[in-house]
Amino acid sequence: MAGSTDVNELVFVEINDDEMLAKVTVVPPQSETGRFSTIDDVRNALKRRNVVYGIDEARLAEISSKLSQFSASKNINEPVEMDIAFGTPVTNGEDARVEYLYKKSTEETPEVPVEESDDARIDYKAAHKIDNITKGTLLARKIPPTKGMQGMTVTGKAIPTKDGTDIEVTASKGVVVSPENKDEYIADTDGQVIVKDNKISVLALYEIAGDVNLSTGNIDFIGTVVVRGDVKDGFKVFAGEDLIINGVVEGAELKCNGKLTIGGGVSGNDKAKITCPGDATIKYIRNATVDVGGSLTTAQAIMHSKVTVGNKVTVAGAKGVIVGGQIIAGREVMAASMGSNFATPTEVIVGEAVGLRDELQRMETELKASLENLDKTKKGIQFLKDLSVKMGGTLPPDKKELLTKLTRAQFKLMADSKSMAEKKQDVEKKEAEGAEDRRRHAKVLCMGIIHTGVKIIINKATRQISEDLKYCTLTESDGEVKVGPFKGN
Repeated sequence: MAGSTDVNELVFVEINDDEMLAKVTVVPPQSETGRFSTIDDVRNALKRRNVVYGIDEARLAEISSKLSQFSASKNINEPVEMDIAFGTPVTNGEDARVEYLYKKSTEETPEVPVEESDDARIDYKAAHKIDNITKGTLLARKIPPTKGMQGMTVTGKAIPTKDGTDIEVTASKGVVVSPENKDEYIADTDGQVIVKDNKISVLALYEIAGDVNLSTGNIDFIGTVVVRGDVKDGFKVFAGEDLIINGVVEGAELKCNGKLTIGGGVSGNDKAKITCPGDATIKYIRNATVDVGGSLTTAQAIMHSKVTVGNKVTVAGAKGVIVGGQIIAGREVMAASMGSNFATPTEVIVGEAVGLRDELQRMETELKASLENLDKTKKGIQFLKDLSVKMGGTLPPDKKELLTKLTRAQFKLMADSKSMAEKKQDVEKKEAEGAEDRRRHAKVLCMGIIHTGVKIIINKATRQISEDLKYCTLTESDGEVKVGPFKGN
């Protein structure tokens, strides 16, 4: 820091090297007869040093007051020191940035902390998170660059500033610019957000390059899921649309809301559970539970599994086999062979309203529970009324409050039970309407052999196969399962 002295060698002005601060020091005269400096001397000293900016007038007033006091008291022992002028630092503008609103940052999503169950076991399979975005979600907002503010030194030198740099943000596939704010970006479809070089996309497809295992955790995605490898034992994959798996599915749980394709087949170890409301194409199925709302096509075999299908089951290969377990289909089951030389118990049921049957069972259970609760409530109300009669028409406050609550519950249960019964009737009507179509089209087709040990049920008519049948079509007529020649579609 450089220094200088005024002509009387009583006022010093020091300026920092960056000229952002000036300090004044006033020393008393060397004797009681010497002249004390005044505020004008201070101002003149500042002027000589070219301190022209950021002078604090309040501090000058404070110095002036002290100098007057010292002059009056002839105080020649104490100097006056004070920072007196302050420069203005330069403020550079901020660069434009993008605020991603669907998650806290644009960095790779960290693993969700694993959770410990009540029995102190940690579920590592649930340690993966996907950003599922729905259409209309506000994804991102661009914060524009700001202008800089120039600085100034105490000597009046301007310090140049730098404005913030702008960036370009692109709304790519599945993303639109908000009509209300050109700097906001909105999802135009359901899916997964992908951000690269400020290019924002929402893709209705989530792809796993390898297996679903501990490195991925369970998968739960709002759109289509593609797994290039296998789905390992104990894992879950849920897809809001189609599900495509190139490899083998082990003892895993799969669910989708569209179509299902499993290129490598299912080897379920009696633990695999697969649910698909649309059509499904699976290479083979072994030791699994499969529910398909549409039609199921397999290329090789269905073995020791429970398979429920709304429309048709087709084991398409020339050696396609159904052996063991139970197959239920709404309209048709076709395979090259059924059962085995060892009379493996195998059940094939056709003509069932599969989805409606399950829905009816659920409704019957719920309606039964509601009616039982209604009956209990009515009995409770009657008990309290009888008690009131015995007590001369009055009840204790707690019993009176209970009666009120039970009465309200009764009306709600009556309304709920009525609604359930009406919905059940609608489903029963729908089932009855489709019964004739199912009855006419229900059939089992075999291009090879139906072995002994296979049970065939068509439209509730049952036939236990006691000797091998070859190249045949089985249908129901007059309450019996009839055998005819094979008639392919």
